[in-house]
Amino acid sequence: MRQVNVCKVLAILFISAEFSTSSAQNVTFSIDTQVERKAISPLIYGYNAYADGSNRAGLANQGGLASLQGLNLRSRRLGGNNMTSYNWENGVSNSGADWCNSSNAGVSAMTGAGDPNQAAGLAYYAPGAALKNFHDQSLVLGTYSLLQLPAAGKLPKDIVNLNPPSTCNNSQLWQSTAGPANLDAARWVDIVNDKPAAVGALSLTPGLTDGVVYIDEEINFLLQQYGAAATASGIKGYELDNEPDLWHHWATSSGDSGTHANLYPQVSTVSDVLQKNIALANTIKRMDGGAETYGPAISGYLGLFSLWAIWDGSQSHQPADWAQYNVEPYVSNGSGDLYRYNGMTMATAYLAKMQQASQSAGKRLLDVFSFHYYPQASSSTTDRVQAARSLWDATYVEPTWITQSGNGFTDGRGLQMLPKLQQAITDFYPGTKLAVTEYDFGGKSDITGAIAQADALGSFGRQGVYLATYFGDAEGFIASGFKIYRNYDGNKSVFPATSIKAVASNNANAAVYAAVDASDPNVIHVIAINRLASALSSSFQLSHPVTLKSAQVWGVSGSNTAVTARSGLNNITQNKFSYSLPARSVLHFVLKP
Repeated sequence: MRQVNVCKVLAILFISAEFSTSSAQNVTFSIDTQVERKAISPLIYGYNAYADGSNRAGLANQGGLASLQGLNLRSRRLGGNNMTSYNWENGVSNSGADWCNSSNAGVSAMTGAGDPNQAAGLAYYAPGAALKNFHDQSLVLGTYSLLQLPAAGKLPKDIVNLNPPSTCNNSQLWQSTAGPANLDAARWVDIVNDKPAAVGALSLTPGLTDGVVYIDEEINFLLQQYGAAATASGIKGYELDNEPDLWHHWATSSGDSGTHANLYPQVSTVSDVLQKNIALANTIKRMDGGAETYGPAISGYLGLFSLWAIWDGSQSHQPADWAQYNVEPYVSNGSGDLYRYNGMTMATAYLAKMQQASQSAGKRLLDVFSFHYYPQASSSTTDRVQAARSLWDATYVEPTWITQSGNGFTDGRGLQMLPKLQQAITDFYPGTKLAVTEYDFGGKSDITGAIAQADALGSFGRQGVYLATYFGDAEGFIASGFKIYRNYDGNKSVFPATSIKAVASNNANAAVYAAVDASDPNVIHVIAINRLASALSSSFQLSHPVTLKSAQVWGVSGSNTAVTARSGLNNITQNKFSYSLPARSVLHFVLKP
């Protein structure tokens, strides 16, 4: 989940600057249909079960089922800080630092499971009600379900106040605990991944007073409901908890010590995160060998760098065991290039250790490496239209603490999140897929949001990302960014599934993505993005074995979120044409013989 207070994890001073675009007002798009062909995973068009309206994961939201179907998305994730503490037995979850460390019905309410049963003791909800409601919705929508399972260690036992106050302050002591120093054991239960045979068989009606929640029993509940992952209705993927870098870290001067310092009282270490991920992955694979595992769902760049790092005003603090991981081969794979992974040593160490554990287990334990991405440079419209370039563009050095020379991260180099992580996978755990299970570039109410969203989706497709799920309400200009790929004409026509080479002559001014469909390879789809606040003259030059004659065009620009038909072309000659891109716009061209 988005880090509201960046200072809680930074080891340097945040430095910001406005990015200045080139004064040039023209761009050339060069496209070659026979080069750099690769499959685009449909799962990159996903979201975190947040639609529009207050019932954020349910179908009864503003616009309802039709609104969700209009986005035509392919994956959904039920995850986040509250899911770290979701007790499947009775529907209770704990919001941690997000909301007063309150044990509440947040997940259950969000997924449309109804209101807590106030007269049934601890049985507030039927077992797994939130999981069932979520996946039932996915089946209606025809989407892949990614469910987050808990690993941190404890889950809340009860709801302290069924009607909590509307604001949170220290005088309202309705939270589940008073903090790590006064942990109320009676209000928590332990996670046990594998139910001992001596305790009894896996049950669909788990005990609420035994002090334990069994994760294999939770998975069994889902298997009994929907079948295995290999079946049409089965759960396809499980994530190994969420943002372990923020479970509990060194306390800042403001007193912030992470999201779940009550649930997870000890300060987190790399070794403990690895142990918990490996143990949970083993349980998942034992229960359903065809289900895909995702981890570690790190919250952002600094977590990928060293799990966590805190600057207390005089020195930096990192995990107690960090020194044993901040070494070769994890730093550079013995290459001597300290920027081979742009400092994301936690990522390489995690991949290496998961591969080692897989070899010991005799089966792959990690299918997908997952991380979260909330760009540091996206708060202004000027920065937002450039922000997605940090996903791949070596020439773009974003104006943030990460790229600032002398800070020890990229030291003046482009961030290149996706290529660097793909390199880490190649070096340390080949065959692992890559996922961005939370991201948000902002701009829901501004055309720059559509530009950033469309740019990110294009980047995910070109860079081989397997799954990406937007975190937030998929409405306004964010919906526009999705629809330009997934429903550009109102008839659910989509950007094709085979990416081809497409290059813009000026990345600061524009972006371009292109694809072809195997069923009709002579038709080319092109997404062209104008980042500038003025119209941009564009020249399209296509290398294609078939002569193109016409183009249909759809797009979004200005203050209208609708993706609408634009002026087409019927005079393409020698596979070249020019087009004036409106100020700050995203256009979808369909080029035909």
